[in-house]
This record gives sequence, C-alpha cells and structure tokens, in this order.
Amino acid sequence: MPKQYVPNAFLKVEDSQLYAIFAWSQRTAEIIQSKSWLTILEIFIHEHSLENAYQIFQKIKLEPIAQKVIQEIKKYEQLLENALVFLADGSLTIFGKGFRSFIEKEMQYELGSLSRETYQVLPQLFSQYQLKDDLESIENIEDFRKLVEHLENLGLLSPATGSIDWGDLKKTVPICQAFGLTRGTPVDRYYLSKFLKEIQPQIGGNILEIGGTPKDKDFYQINQGASYQILNLEAGPGVDIVGDAHDVSVIKPESFDSVIIFNVLEHCYAPWIVVENIFTWLKPGGKCFAMVPSAIRIHATPVDYWRPLPDAFVWMYKNFSQHKLYVYGNPTTVIASYHGIAVEELTSEELDAYHPDYPVATCIVAEK
Repeated sequence: MPKQYVPNAFLKVEDSQLYAIFAWSQRTAEIIQSKSWLTILEIFIHEHSLENAYQIFQKIKLEPIAQKVIQEIKKYEQLLENALVFLADGSLTIFGKGFRSFIEKEMQYELGSLSRETYQVLPQLFSQYQLKDDLESIENIEDFRKLVEHLENLGLLSPATGSIDWGDLKKTVPICQAFGLTRGTPVDRYYLSKFLKEIQPQIGGNILEIGGTPKDKDFYQINQGASYQILNLEAGPGVDIVGDAHDVSVIKPESFDSVIIFNVLEHCYAPWIVVENIFTWLKPGGKCFAMVPSAIRIHATPVDYWRPLPDAFVWMYKNFSQHKLYVYGNPTTVIASYHGIAVEELTSEELDAYHPDYPVATCIVAEK
C-alpha cells in the first residue's frame, strides 16, 4: 500500500520567526524555513496520498491567494503573537490562547473548511514572515517526495490515521520476554557500554560498587590497580560488604573515591536516601557513576519500584557540587527495549538517535 501522510504539528510565532513546536516536549522547536513547507503541510491535512498531494501542489503553488482567504485571515492576524496553529487530520485550528485554549476549549477557531477549499490558509496566515520562496523549485514528484520525507523525519508529517503498519509489533506479549537476551544484546546494555566509554578514565582510587558482582570490574574495564569492593544485600562470592544501601552506617563516611551504581536505584524503595548515603561515603572530590533504566519492563529482583526520569535523577543528586547527565534513547529504542528487540536488529543510527522525550537509559556522573 502506498504510504499516506497526515500533519503532526503546532505552529507558533516567536520573535518574528515561525516555528514548529512539539507539544509538551523538551525537543527544540524547528524553524519553518520555506513556503513549500506550509503548503505541503496544509495539503496533507486533507489529502493523504503523496501522488494526489503532489497534483494539488502543482495546481495551487503559483495561484494568487483568494480574496476570501485574505478577508477571513484578517480576523485572526492580531492573535498570532500568543496563538498556536494546530494541524491535524482534517483540522486546521487556531488556538488563540496557545495550549491553554487546547486544554480549556476556549478561543478555538477552526479553519479546516476554508483550508480544504483553497489550501491557502497557512501561506496567508504567515505571509508577513520571511520564508524562502521555493515553490517553483519543486519541479517533479521526486523533488516533492524528498521534501515530504524530510518533513516526516522532522516529525511534522506522520503516517495517516489508520495506515500504520504494525507488523510484528502488534502483539500483546513481548517479542523477547528476557529483555532481548534470546535474540542478542539488550538495548540498555548498548547504552551502558556507551556510558562506560565516556566515564572509564574517571573511575579510580578506592572503588565501591553497589549491587554488583566480581565480574563487573572486568566488564567495566576498571583500572586493575584500583581497590574494588562490592556492597550487596546478601553475602556471596566476591561480596565485601553485606548491608542495605539505605543504611548509612554500613560504611564509614568519606571511605571511597568512586561509587558505581548501575541498574540498582530502581530496586531501592527510597533511592534518594541511597544517593544521600553515597554522598556521605564519598571522599571530597569523589564521584558517583550511576545508571537507571527509564524504559524497560518490570524486573523484580527482588522488587522493582521506580523508573527515575532525567529530572528526578538531577534532583536526587542536588547536593553534589557538580554533575553531568547522560541520557540515551528515542521512540524506536523505547519500543525495542519494552519488546525485547536486540541491539543487533537495529542500526547504529537508530540506536544513537536521541529524543529528549523518550529516554531509555539515564546516567549521571556526580562529584562531591
């Protein structure tokens, strides 16, 4: 089935510049660069087929703005400073109070009918802003297709409603129930390896790992000359300190230069207390190296309490003198992590792409 599209955008004017913003997102707004972007986005509100959209584009791209569009848009021009323009399947709506209008259902002005009739609402609404006039440069369907794909990659166009190909993902059980281990390397292991490459030179001195195993030192490629001790709830081979990380008394203050705690804090009933204790156990200038999964299936070993997000992680480490956050993930790897799709089934581009609203692994280096 040929691919079909629908717009997925909020447009906003700020400092005399037109942007596409991403709703309730940490992602940076995208500058609307060209008149062609507006025309294409408006066409796909109503016509989802690429071929049909191209025919409409060719027909209207050089037509003068209809007088009735000019007259109607005059009613809304004074709103643009505070408004959002919402583009969706069959809908072009001005939210006069921005997102407040979206939530409160006030000052909403629907221009979908006029848009369907003319495909000229967006060009006229934003005619006073300096956009590149590139309409004539799109000479054939391949030029058009490339621009459509670019807008899709930016997140401004999406598969049309009802046209998503779920394929093997439309399952109510995971593809691999063991995080991806039956297929290859779990996604979170990939991000842990990336984090380790960043931090390995900083780990040294007297090292404490919380919740680790003796083999971890080799996996982490820690300096072989460093002192390395393991704190765990239960006694076992290679465990040096048996105790609860929530109990500050299990270790003397200012005992360690480095503390490693990977994939443990989510299993702590009060992870902020554990972080406070780590602060106490570190020497001045010592560092904590931590990772938590932000998107992974529940794994009760023995219990699973939390999925700390980046803001929560920063808050937990607020008493440290400085910190650096490392966040990894995007919508594709969130799905892969939950479904147990392995690293080997994804490209490096898919794994390394970053979207701030879709963390899979959240890591931090914090210095006392």
